Order: sequence, then C-alpha cells, then structure tokens
Amino acid sequence: MAVHPDNDSIYFSDDTSDDGFHYVANNENSPFRLTRYSRSLIDFVRNEWQNSAKYSSSPYNSPSTRPSARHGIHVAVSLISAPRFRRYVFVYLILLLSLIAGWKWVLSPQLAEHTSLLVSLGPQSKLAAGGWYGTNALPELENIVRIRSLNPNLLPRPMENPESRRRLIFIGDVHGCKDELTELLEKTTFNPSNDHLIFTGDLITRGPDSLGVVDLARKHSASCVRGNNDDQVLILRHSMPGSKDLDEISKSPDTKTNSKTNKPLSKTSQARNLARQLTDEQAEWLDTCPVILKVGQIPKMGEVVVVHAGLVPGVEFEKQDPVSVMNMHSIDLETHVPSASRKGVKWTKLFNKDQSLLYSRIKNTVADPLSKMTTVIYGHDSKSGLSIKSYTKGLDSGCVNGGKLTALVISDGGKQEYVQVRCRDYQGSNLR
Repeated sequence: MAVHPDNDSIYFSDDTSDDGFHYVANNENSPFRLTRYSRSLIDFVRNEWQNSAKYSSSPYNSPSTRPSARHGIHVAVSLISAPRFRRYVFVYLILLLSLIAGWKWVLSPQLAEHTSLLVSLGPQSKLAAGGWYGTNALPELENIVRIRSLNPNLLPRPMENPESRRRLIFIGDVHGCKDELTELLEKTTFNPSNDHLIFTGDLITRGPDSLGVVDLARKHSASCVRGNNDDQVLILRHSMPGSKDLDEISKSPDTKTNSKTNKPLSKTSQARNLARQLTDEQAEWLDTCPVILKVGQIPKMGEVVVVHAGLVPGVEFEKQDPVSVMNMHSIDLETHVPSASRKGVKWTKLFNKDQSLLYSRIKNTVADPLSKMTTVIYGHDSKSGLSIKSYTKGLDSGCVNGGKLTALVISDGGKQEYVQVRCRDYQGSNLR
C-alpha cells in the first residue's frame, strides 16, 4: 500500500523495509513515515538486563539452576549485616541472659528455700529432732510475766461502726523517743475513749526520754510486751541492792557520759543508769508487760498475738522460751532452735510457711479458715524495717536510728492502716 504523490491517494506496494514496516511519502522530498506494523510490538522490545553481566550470574536466571550452598552463605551474611537483625539478636541475647540470671540467683534459691522449709516442718524432722525447741524444758525465770490476754472489750468490732468505732494501735520500738511518739499519736488521731495502745517492746533505752515514754504509756493505760532492752533494765533494777558501782553513774536523767571522765558510757552502764532513774511505779508497770500478749480474734487476721522478737512455729505459747521470744532473729531448720544471730533462716519465713500449710489443709473443711490462723505482730528487727507478711507484721522501722516510728491501726471490720512519722537520729553517741 502507498500514497500517490499528486493527490495523496493510497496505493499498494509490496516493498517492505528491512525493519518490517511499509513506508510512503507525499512527495519525492518528504521523509518517510510509519503507516502500519507488519510485526507485533513485543518483537521490538529490548530487554537489556537479560544480557547484563550483573544479572547473568544469578542462580535463578535459568529454570535449570538451583540455590547453592554459596548462595545460602550470601543470604546468611546479608541477614546478619542487616541492622534490624542485629537489633533482634541483641534483644534476644539480653533476654536469654536475664532468664539465666533470674533462674540462678532468684528462682533457684527460692525453690531450694521452699523445699528446705517444707522438710523442716515435716513430721520426720520433728521426730529426728526429738521435739521442737521449748517443748521439753523451759528456763525458770523470776519477776517475769510469760503470757497475758487482752481485755476482749478493747477489740475492734467484727463490722464497721462509724458511730462508735473501736481501734487497736500497735506501735513499734519507741526506744525513748517521746516526741516522735506524741507526733505519731496525733497523726493517728488517737482517742483514748475508743482506741487502745499496744507497744511491741523496747519502750526504753537508747533514746532521749525513756521515762517520759513510760509515763505516757501509763497515762493512756496502754498494753505492752517485754523487749530485750526492757528486760535488761529490769534485771538490773531488781539487782540494785547488790550493786557496788551504782554511785559511779550520774543521777541526772538520760546521761550518756560519765560525769567524772566525760567518756561515753557503755550500753550496760546506760541501762544501769536508767534502771536507777525508774520510779517504783514505772518499774512495776514495765514488769507487768508480758513476754507474749494474746490479743484475740481479729477479722481477716485470725488469732493475733504480740511479741517483741518472734515465735517458734509449731510450739504452744505456754512452751515458748521467753528469752528466745525477746531476742530471736533466725531459726535452725533442722532443730527449730531459735537464735539471736541473723545467720540462719529468718523465723518469719518458717512461721509464714507453717501457717500457709495449715491454711491449705483446712480451707475446704472449715467455714472460716482464717479464724484458725495465727498472726504475730512484733518489733526488734530494725535492720529489716517495716516487714509486712501474711501472718507476721514487723513494726520496728528504726526510729532511734533516724528512721521512722510506725503504727499499725486496726479498726472495726479488721481494716488495717499503717501510719509513720520521721525520727531524729539519736545514735551519735556510742549507742549503735
């Protein structure tokens, strides 16, 4: 097909160019122009990448090729060199190390301790030890009240009563810090008509106004238990007639230095000085503080008792060793012998485990299993500070050392609240 040069008429021609197109011209001097395809366009597409050396080495250029080991290495190197991959590796490595450390230093020791506590509380251990400490023989102690029960009329009511509430206020080791005690009572809105104070022992020694603390407690008809520092002063008080060196101690209140040498007095000398300063009425009131105070049933807590240091689990109150109750920190797991050192297992761990096992045994057989539990409120352990567990409540938060003075307030219905005030540090003069 062609175009006539005079009238642009179309005519057919068999002439075909080398590139497959038919070309025509309007006149002799005009350029040729494309009028029709003689082949498909796909035949004229040029895919340069097929012949590029950059892509020709790819193992996927040909269907007959397969991924090689060398290619796998290249892929692995590419992944490792990728920033996101490195971040994931770092995160998972840290997670793995954390799990290993947590097992080694946290979970594994706890599981081992849990197993040791279970074995210690088992009947076989009791038989092997010949009975727990205190069940066979008790020391004979004079001028000491072992157990006393609180007047039931002072207990909070089972249900909340906004119109006529009753509260028990348990206070940790005061150690003669009267100002802080007064501040704490104000903070708890203490009302002598409805509230009853109970001290966990160590009302006196080490602080600035032990006599004032005793007078305040007597004024409010408070209850208390005998602490190891109280016990030391009272023993010295009862031995005063036989002492030869009492005249060497200054008679001025709260003296911590020898009036002649101006040197700090030892703890024993300070205790002896305080024993001499006590009036007969003050000493008699301290003597009435029992080693164990049975508070009674409190909702959500069961049978509540107050001691200064601790109790041996599995031993009746009447068979507890008074000296240990005032001084213990730890317990030997094999014999259940308590100790004033901290090298063994804390007595609170063994006691809480014992109560937990008891609860598990009776929870499905008793209507109110919590009423069969025993909760111990104690002081003495200022190093651990405020320590609140299921069946043990430690209230000694180191007031005399510049810590805090703590009160546990239990109101109607068993509601519990902890109140604290900050204390000055009175331990800068050889009293630590």
